[in-house]
Amino acid sequence: MAEALSATSNSRMGLPPCIDPRSGYCNESKTFYSLRPAVPLPPPSLPLSFTSFAFSLLPSPLPSHPAIVFASTGDTISYPDLLSRVRFLAANLQCRASISKGDVAFILSPTSIDVPILYLALLSLGAVLSPANPVSTPSEISRLVNLSKPSLAFATSSTAHKLPENLPIILLDSLQFQSFMQSNQNSNADTLVEVSQSDIAVIQYSSGTTGRIKAAALPHRAFVSMSTGGSIETMEVIV
Repeated sequence: MAEALSATSNSRMGLPPCIDPRSGYCNESKTFYSLRPAVPLPPPSLPLSFTSFAFSLLPSPLPSHPAIVFASTGDTISYPDLLSRVRFLAANLQCRASISKGDVAFILSPTSIDVPILYLALLSLGAVLSPANPVSTPSEISRLVNLSKPSLAFATSSTAHKLPENLPIILLDSLQFQSFMQSNQNSNADTLVEVSQSDIAVIQYSSGTTGRIKAAALPHRAFVSMSTGGSIETMEVIV
């Protein structure tokens, strides 16, 4: 009787017979699967960065409430300001910091209102984010840098000393970085980079509780999927 009900539930939910409709566990593969219904995603062949996809979801006209609220200070950024800062920062990072598609950007910074802007700008250029815990020790950070092999790092005055000496650094709490988020006559704010959904977007790190720290590379499509309520489709582990 229970098996018949399970089969009926699986058929209704569009699940293979081996998956438990209550938990999503497949006894054959020993794997848990999402029980959420399938969501429509852009065709995989469509060039699309996560930034472009996220901005495409915004209504027109843009909402009047803040796009970002930094709780510890009460600072806010409006939607029009967010879009312009991301656009100018991306153009200036490309023009003045020579960041290009495929470059890995190591990020060692406490939370701040500028970090989401940096993430969106880098992703729009096809650069790869590699954020690390700012309280990590220099030796731990050295291990992460060896895994991700970044072209440059973004840090703050309080974290920069933990990074390897030969790694170029841009300080997020510097006047230089703040100027990057403003219009500049020497940069083209409409510079376009074709980013594939299969391109690597982020390199994340394991906690190291079961052995040496490992790095997992996630493509733009994984974040497109997660933002629509889907599940991660691909992940590359770097050891």
